[in-house]
Amino acid sequence: SYDPKPYGNLTSIHVWVENENGSVVFEDWRNNTEMYYEGEWTTGEKILNGRGGALYYMPRYFVRKILWASNGEFTGIKDVINELNKGCGFLFMSGHGSPNSWGDHLPGIPGNRQHASLTGLTVTNLRPWFPYISFPVFPIDSLRNGEKLPVAIIGGCHNSQFNVSIIPAVLNALHLFGFPDNYMWTYGQPVPECLSWRLVSTPKGGAIGSIGNTGLGYGMPGKDCTTGGGDGWITIEFFRQYGEKDKHILGQAHAGAITEYISSFDMNDFEAGHVKTVQQWVLLGDPSLMIGGY
Repeated sequence: SYDPKPYGNLTSIHVWVENENGSVVFEDWRNNTEMYYEGEWTTGEKILNGRGGALYYMPRYFVRKILWASNGEFTGIKDVINELNKGCGFLFMSGHGSPNSWGDHLPGIPGNRQHASLTGLTVTNLRPWFPYISFPVFPIDSLRNGEKLPVAIIGGCHNSQFNVSIIPAVLNALHLFGFPDNYMWTYGQPVPECLSWRLVSTPKGGAIGSIGNTGLGYGMPGKDCTTGGGDGWITIEFFRQYGEKDKHILGQAHAGAITEYISSFDMNDFEAGHVKTVQQWVLLGDPSLMIGGY
C-alpha cells in the first residue's frame, strides 16, 4: 500500500506480470529499499550524513510550518497561498521549477511524473493547451499577506530567470515544432516575469526578496542530497549563514553561502556543476536589507 512518511522510508516493491488468462508468469520483490525525499531533507530539521536541513540551523524561536506532500499539508497551490497569506519571515521551497512555476512530486512519484506532480505556485495559469485557463489567472498576484513579507529561497530550475517576458515566452513554443529554441523554458505560456521576481514585485503581498536559480538547478539524489553540492547544498547554507553564522543582512547571507560553497567544493570539477551552481544563484531584492528589520 502507498503510505509515505516524512523524510522517506524503507520501501518494499512487488512487481508481477500476468498473461492473458490472469496467471502470474513473473514476479519479483525488492525489499527494504531506502528512499529519500530529497526536498524534505533539504528543508527539514534533521541531520543526514553530518549536515542538517535548513530548519536544523534556524533559531528555535521561529515558528515552523512544514508543507510536505508526505505529511499531507501540501496538496496543491491553494495550500501554499493560504499559508503565505498569513505572513512569514522565511519561505523555503525545494523542488522543481520553471520561470513560471514551482512544484514537487508525491513521494516516490507513484504513476510517474505525469500523474504524481503537485503545483505549488505559478505566475500565470494561462496556457496554450487544454484547459487553456484556470483560476486564479495570476496566482502570485492574488497573495494578500500585506507587509508580512518573507525572504524567499526558491530551489528549482529557472525560477529566477529574469530575462523572461511575454512575447519571448509565447514564442518559445515554436521550438516544439522545429524552430530555433530561444531558451525561455516557458513552452508557450505568456509569462510576464519569472516567479522569483513576481513574488517580490507583486503589490499586495509576496516576498521582500528572493534567491533562486536563473538556469537548470542541479541536485544530488538519495542520501547525499544535503552534502553532495548543488542547489540543495547552497540553499541549506543560506539558512546556516543566518542561523549559525549570524549573517542577518540579506546580501551578506547570500554572499556567505556562495563563499562557503566555493570553499567546500572543487570549482575545477565542471561536470559536477559546482561553478554553474554559484554563478546562477541570484538575489533579487535589496542586498542591504536587515532581515526582520532593525
